[in-house]
Amino acid sequence: MTDHDGLNLRYMQVHISIESGKNLPGSSWIDSFSKIEFLSLIGKNPNGLLCFASFDFEDDEILSKTYKELEILEVISKTNKSALAKIMLTGPVAKLFSGNLNCWWVTPSYLTSTGMVLSLRGTKEDFQIVKNHFSKLVGNGFSVKIGKETIEKSFLTEMLNKKQKLVLDKAISMGYYKRPRECTQREIATILDIKQSTVCEHLQLSESKILNSINI
Repeated sequence: MTDHDGLNLRYMQVHISIESGKNLPGSSWIDSFSKIEFLSLIGKNPNGLLCFASFDFEDDEILSKTYKELEILEVISKTNKSALAKIMLTGPVAKLFSGNLNCWWVTPSYLTSTGMVLSLRGTKEDFQIVKNHFSKLVGNGFSVKIGKETIEKSFLTEMLNKKQKLVLDKAISMGYYKRPRECTQREIATILDIKQSTVCEHLQLSESKILNSINI
């Protein structure tokens, strides 16, 4: 199957040891938490990422403390040893993903006393940007596992209706999702002989369905 026949995504997992990441803000968070796990992205802005996260700890009083480049905005639920919270991450790793990368955090992504594991889905080109960024942050102190994961035609057919699939396939083949973009929605509309607003609607619905299906 070629890229024109469906949507190709890749999977990458980045591992950074605590020693290698000692200059990152997360290295100090583990003094209070035994584990912090990223659960879902809520939103992003130039300052960083707004997320849902879970925390494991020994004393729930640490939830009220101030942490470098980690703000606990709201504790949604908690027990004596764990909590679910809405947080804002503003460190260098979070800021990388707050831009226009075609690359997203997925589970499992977490921080423990042994280091950070960051699982990602996205495009090959943007994974290279991520790897270059981590090289600047921690040098050679990280390892990467990369695998190609293709969303098969049958999966897209089941998820998208016929018109959404047609518009998405044409957008991919014309380079709409490349960086920089190689076409506009108007050009896609001209080729398909439909309105630009229709292209916009179908792409937004398709993107939403696909991203929700991979827990973005």
